[in-house]
Amino acid sequence: MKTKKFLKFLFTFFSSILFLFLTKIKFGPILGTKMKFSLSVFFGPTLAKIFGIGYGTATIILTHIIGLLTGVYKIKATKDFFVFLPIIFAGFYFSKTFKGEKKLIIIPLICIFLFILNPIGRTVWFYSGFWLIPILIPLFKDKLDKILRFPVFRIFGYSLGAAFIDHAIGSITYLYLLKIPSQFWIAAIPMTILERMMIAAGIELCYLAEKILIKTFQKSPFFMKIKKLVFE
Repeated sequence: MKTKKFLKFLFTFFSSILFLFLTKIKFGPILGTKMKFSLSVFFGPTLAKIFGIGYGTATIILTHIIGLLTGVYKIKATKDFFVFLPIIFAGFYFSKTFKGEKKLIIIPLICIFLFILNPIGRTVWFYSGFWLIPILIPLFKDKLDKILRFPVFRIFGYSLGAAFIDHAIGSITYLYLLKIPSQFWIAAIPMTILERMMIAAGIELCYLAEKILIKTFQKSPFFMKIKKLVFE
C-alpha cells in the first residue's frame, strides 16, 4: 500500500510539472477569441482516470495555483479564473464513462439548456447539437462496446465524449463571459468537427502512453531500488 501511494505521489508530481509545461504550448486558435488551445487539453482529462477523480482534479487545481503564484499564469480577465474548468469536467466525464455512468448526460444537457437560454446562443441553437454526442455515448455505452470490440476503438469513443464535454463547458464559459457573436459560432462548425476528433485522439494517446509508462516504471530496476531504499 505504501509503495502504491509513493508511486502515485511520484507520478502526480511529474504529471503536475508536465501539465504546467503543456499549458504553455499552443497549437490552435479558439475562434471568436484571442486565446489558443494548449496541449494540456490532451493530457489533462486523463489524470482523473489515472489517479482518480479527486486526485486528478486536485492536481489540475494545484498546478493552476502554482502557476499563478510563480507568475507562469496571469489573471487578466474573469475568464482566466475558469480556464481549467473544461478540462476538469472532461476528466470527470472520461473517468466515469469507463464505468458506464449514465448520469453523465446531465452535464451536456445543462450546457445545451444554457446555450439556448442565452440571447446569442438562441440564434445559433443548432450549434449545441454537438453536445448530443456526450449524451449518446453513456446512454448507449453497452451497445457501442459490442460494436467497437477492440479497446482502442472504445477508448476513442470515451475520449470523443470527453472532448465534447470540454468543448461544451468552454463554449458556455466564453458565450456568457465574452459574448462571442453568432457568426463566429457558425464559422466554427466545420473546424469544431476536426478539432474535437484530433483532441479525442490526443486524449486516447496520452491515456495509453501513461498506462504503458506506469507499468514499465513499476518493473524497472530504478523503481525497485527506490522501493528498497524507502520501504525496506
